[in-house]
Amino acid sequence: MRPEAGFPKPLAMIARSRSAVFAMVGSYVACFHWIYVHYLYPTLDYLGFDFNRPASAYLALAWTLALLPCLWMPLALIRPSQLAYWVLYITVFIPSMFVPLYAGLEPEREIAALMFVFFLAFFIVGGAYRLPLAAIRGGRIAAPQIVKTMAALGAALALWMLIAFRHHLRLVSFQDVYDLRDAANDVSEGSAVNYAFMLLTGGVNPFLMGYGLFYRKRWLVAAGVAGQLLVYSVGGTKGSILSIFFIPAMYALLKFRRLSFGVKITAGFLALMVGSCLAYANAGEQAGDLLSLALFVVFSRTLAMGGLLTAQYYDFFQRNPFTYWSHIKGVNWFIHYPYQYPIGQELGIAYAGTIALDATTHFFATDGIEAAGLPGVVLIAFFCAFVFWVLDSAAQKHDPRLAALVTTYAAYNLSNISIFTSLLSGGLALLILVLYFMQAGDTCVAGNVRT
Repeated sequence: MRPEAGFPKPLAMIARSRSAVFAMVGSYVACFHWIYVHYLYPTLDYLGFDFNRPASAYLALAWTLALLPCLWMPLALIRPSQLAYWVLYITVFIPSMFVPLYAGLEPEREIAALMFVFFLAFFIVGGAYRLPLAAIRGGRIAAPQIVKTMAALGAALALWMLIAFRHHLRLVSFQDVYDLRDAANDVSEGSAVNYAFMLLTGGVNPFLMGYGLFYRKRWLVAAGVAGQLLVYSVGGTKGSILSIFFIPAMYALLKFRRLSFGVKITAGFLALMVGSCLAYANAGEQAGDLLSLALFVVFSRTLAMGGLLTAQYYDFFQRNPFTYWSHIKGVNWFIHYPYQYPIGQELGIAYAGTIALDATTHFFATDGIEAAGLPGVVLIAFFCAFVFWVLDSAAQKHDPRLAALVTTYAAYNLSNISIFTSLLSGGLALLILVLYFMQAGDTCVAGNVRT
């Protein structure tokens, strides 16, 4: 409908953007179902991607709950945490509506309860955007000084890692990362070098890359890329090497202003899904090693694993004791942790028969289901909303595109690890402090506009 045909122009634009998001998310869900049935289930069933065709009523419920957040998902990027909210929607929430039904670890009635609670939790997290930001001063340190400090911190942490792992640095293929991780665990056991590893990966290097891209400072981008390559050569973390590609991809997406942010990020994920589906449909069982690896990373590791682990965590803690947050360092001083291994490894034993598989995943499972079952999911949603509010309050004087760019890896982390790990050792708290203390940049360069 044309604006002059009944709606003011801004409302007409919002309506078109909202309709586009609905259509693209619906297409994404249809592609997700297709790739699950044709690739994930027959190829990766050993990981738990089973397929039990759900009853029509439950499948309709999954579709309804998966699409309803399109009514309130932010279209404009006015707070940096909205990027993380979108990533959680695509990589955690939507898969958690479907994969537990397909996997069939619990009766459909039980899974429906899980789906409703996840829907409520996701709605609560989005409620953070209804709250006014805190009136804080911040911005007391010049940006160049902050950048130099972060670069110096990165150099110090990198030197620490080079000394600790000097005999174990290797750039390996994704197929060989687990051997590299085992070697790194042996070296770091009993030391604090893992803190250097995680701060570099989730905090310092993404900041250098994001800030460098935003202000076109190539040396900062190069420093961040070099730091992520060092991290990968030590611990074989796929996220560190993939960040070299997805942080610049996010920069390109934010730089393109003709469409709203919600439309752009939905279109980006849909293009990734459709492109990968077409590649698989074209190659099938004849896919070479490189394409097979890419399909595994995109479909299994990025777009579906969160849903599978939602199902497995829910199933596991139907029969085993909750941790009541004793998996968090500090809390375990007061509450006994009831397991021999970290929960990720306990699930590896339960569903794969080995502790070599560390099934660590998003905070709704690790800090919610694991801690207190379905009530825990709701509680951790309130905590996540609070974290988002703190991040947005700390970053309110900056262009939201800059703040979103430097926290891109943190958004990835939230869909893969505990929110407490992401905050403390994962670098998110460090980035919040940096954004709070750093003076706002030159708006002529940054452009403080909504995207």
